[in-house]
Amino acid sequence: MALRREQPLYIFPSSLPPAEIAISQKLAGHLGLPQIIGELLYRRGWTNPEKAALFLSPQLAELPSPTGLKGLDGAVDLLAQTIQAGQQVVIHGDYDVDGITATVLLTDFLAKLGIEAIWHLPNRLTDDYGLTIKSVAGLAKKVCMPALMITVDCGITCAEEVAYAKKLGFRVIITDHHRPPSDPARMPQADAVINPQQTDCTFAYKGLSGVGVAFFLITALRRKMVEQGVWTQKNMPNLRDSLDLVALGTVADVMPLTGLNRIIVRAGLEVLAEQRRPGIQALCKVTRIGQGMVTAEDIAFQLAPRINAAGRLGTPELAAELLLCTKNNAKDLAQELEQANLYRRELEAAVLDEATRQAEKQLKKGMETLVLYGRNWHLGVIGIIASRMVDRFQLPALVFTGDTLPSSTEEGEITVLKGSGRSVPGLNLHQALELCQEQILRFGGHAMAAGLTVRQDAFADFRDLFDQQVQTMERNEQDQGIKVDAVLDDQQNCRDILRGLQQMEPFGEGNPEPVFLARNIQLEDVHCLREHLKFSVRLNGTQLGGIGFFMAEQQAPAVAGRVDLAFRLKESCFRGKKRIDVRAVAVSPADCKVDYSSR
Repeated sequence: MALRREQPLYIFPSSLPPAEIAISQKLAGHLGLPQIIGELLYRRGWTNPEKAALFLSPQLAELPSPTGLKGLDGAVDLLAQTIQAGQQVVIHGDYDVDGITATVLLTDFLAKLGIEAIWHLPNRLTDDYGLTIKSVAGLAKKVCMPALMITVDCGITCAEEVAYAKKLGFRVIITDHHRPPSDPARMPQADAVINPQQTDCTFAYKGLSGVGVAFFLITALRRKMVEQGVWTQKNMPNLRDSLDLVALGTVADVMPLTGLNRIIVRAGLEVLAEQRRPGIQALCKVTRIGQGMVTAEDIAFQLAPRINAAGRLGTPELAAELLLCTKNNAKDLAQELEQANLYRRELEAAVLDEATRQAEKQLKKGMETLVLYGRNWHLGVIGIIASRMVDRFQLPALVFTGDTLPSSTEEGEITVLKGSGRSVPGLNLHQALELCQEQILRFGGHAMAAGLTVRQDAFADFRDLFDQQVQTMERNEQDQGIKVDAVLDDQQNCRDILRGLQQMEPFGEGNPEPVFLARNIQLEDVHCLREHLKFSVRLNGTQLGGIGFFMAEQQAPAVAGRVDLAFRLKESCFRGKKRIDVRAVAVSPADCKVDYSSR
């Protein structure tokens, strides 16, 4: 089964019957939006005008009560008892954006109750993921027992570690959103476990991020504090102010931006735009995000990479300190984070060329996967390199580096390699790794991304087995191409369309940003800016600037003649003036025989 394609495959939605077209037109009229936006909404299931209006303007009042979360009442009671007794609280997070923002959210809220919590974030380079025996032992030395430990974005698979914490004198609350163990006997015996993924949890929405789960914990705790007279309805904290953190963690962790998440992220983006938090204000200045609208894309490509950079380099506390800081040191911390991100880019660039050369050699051997290894490649950037390989070669990629920490088995110490993987649409990476379990020490992840560890002496056999298994796996052909939402012609006004698209935001997992196709057009002023393709194009009588990130190799077909251009519409601000830009997704010669399929 060949995974690569020489030309892009455009997948179009099936044609709507006349009756449904009429309904979508009425929908657009009711909402005051262009017809093409009405059709987009209709195809995504928003056929009722009232429900479509709620989708376009989500309200915090629609948020459900947190009471359906299993374990929540017990956790809140335990927290209230701890606060009343004046005992210490420890928060154990994780080193990614979700874990960092969840840690900050809980720390910040407890500070409003006069609780100075001790927080801990693991070091990606020297520690294992999440809660460990080492981290529990270290935290136990910092407190007087009994004390309360709360995990955020981790802990659901840590039965041994939780048992050890309780043995040392901790009471433990687990808040997590990852999938629990399938065997109930392997569930950690914490004092309370809050995780919407638990099979017997009645909370209707299962797609919360780690910081989303922490948000509902503080929502319930605030209610408890009001009941106990600690706060009144007038002086209790406004939880809307915390939604900037929830938006950051939810978007960065690629959680679905539907339902409940859409409500809290939309509101969180508004809070981010207000820049109430000194650290956010300083970070926005560094990234040149001005006052005004902030999008999920701003989080994904500007804010989250900088917060993540600290964790990738083994200093996640730097990002947490920025989000918790006062105005006095916000500027300095933001600059430190920016320098960390620049260094991360240098590390990435140093690895990228070597990884690309390895990939090209594997392609010449006829491999349909990329399994790459560099002894000295930095552990913090191998996931990014895997993503770059997928973007460039459109093949599933696993990128490994040597692990400086030997693993002990019955055979004694062995050298292991740590890897990070990314997949392509239609190919389930987790399932592929399950087929290779005999060659893997441990792995985890989901359909599109995974982490794993293999023995160095088994690496070659694993690489061959992985490639064989992927080639034999069934792949959803409908997921392989570029999904085009609509074809644009000269009758459609780009500015009106953009206005409708902005109401559909935030875009992301579960609510993808629409892709349009312009057929048989001529690109102008085509040139390369480093690895990016720059051009201009005339749409609906208006000349628009365009860019295709990491598409420099498309320069030849772009200048050869008339092309079909798949793109997204964007709004940018240049010298104080807003303008419409074109973000290329694919460029193909207009006269080539491209398979225009229907979904």
